[in-house]
Amino acid sequence: MSTGRPIVVSAAGGILIRGDDPGEIEVAVVHRPRYDDWTLPKGKQDPGETIEMTATREVVEETGFAARVIGHAATNRYRIDGGDKQVEYFWMRPYRFDGFQPNNEVDQVVWLPIETARAALTYQFDRRMLSNGNLAGPVRHTTLHIVRHAAAGDRTKWEGDDAERPLTEKGERQARAIADALEGVGITRILSSYYLRCRQTVAPLAERIGRKVEHHDALREGASPRLIAELLDEVAGSTVVLCSHGDVIPEMLRRLQWMGVRFLSPAACQKASTWVVSHDGEEYREAFYVEPPVSDGA
Repeated sequence: MSTGRPIVVSAAGGILIRGDDPGEIEVAVVHRPRYDDWTLPKGKQDPGETIEMTATREVVEETGFAARVIGHAATNRYRIDGGDKQVEYFWMRPYRFDGFQPNNEVDQVVWLPIETARAALTYQFDRRMLSNGNLAGPVRHTTLHIVRHAAAGDRTKWEGDDAERPLTEKGERQARAIADALEGVGITRILSSYYLRCRQTVAPLAERIGRKVEHHDALREGASPRLIAELLDEVAGSTVVLCSHGDVIPEMLRRLQWMGVRFLSPAACQKASTWVVSHDGEEYREAFYVEPPVSDGA
């Protein structure tokens, strides 16, 4: 409802959630030392930004997590000197961790179960947004991460079984960087080609999050389109990593395109890169490309 006063400050924030099981959802909350409060990441809109852009920028600045908007959550409008401040909040899902350094604005970022977060948050408006009734829709949104294996050297110079060709030192660094990027986003399953280079690519991530690497024939080199289609159906609705090869991933993308997925990036498939594909609880929706991570010594 309009108050009749002008909006002098527009701002946006994100309710960043992870987890596929409605009973185990976690939310990211931040501590601001200036106010000594616990709140949700948010900040003022910059010139030229859409309000959704503001929300995603503020979330990555205050938490280190790059995230995608999955829906509008609420509007908080309140009086400040000279008019009103209006903050738009959006439900968001993380897809990559870019790193976080404590600073004067935010010195702590923690993931908490919903009930714990509700108790920890300082402001009633924030607590109200985390009510169970508001969570039903956002929880259904999940993310598929399609990873091409990291650098494994020249196959023409490998004398053994190509399935046993390992990662190079660069590839090992890339694998650790992939683990850094995906460790905190809420991965629930890791599936991989049985080829050693794929298994080694996701091994650091699996160790960190305490998940086993599941081998799947649909991810091996030369896998049939039928197997690939069946796998996409199998993992729909879960936040998973699929690690595969340069011939399989383009076929997977073609299948997704046939299913009506909207591609936000040009086709690409570099080693150690990732395709991030959103699922809304009923179907795959959008896909975008994430460049290979920068690793020390790369």
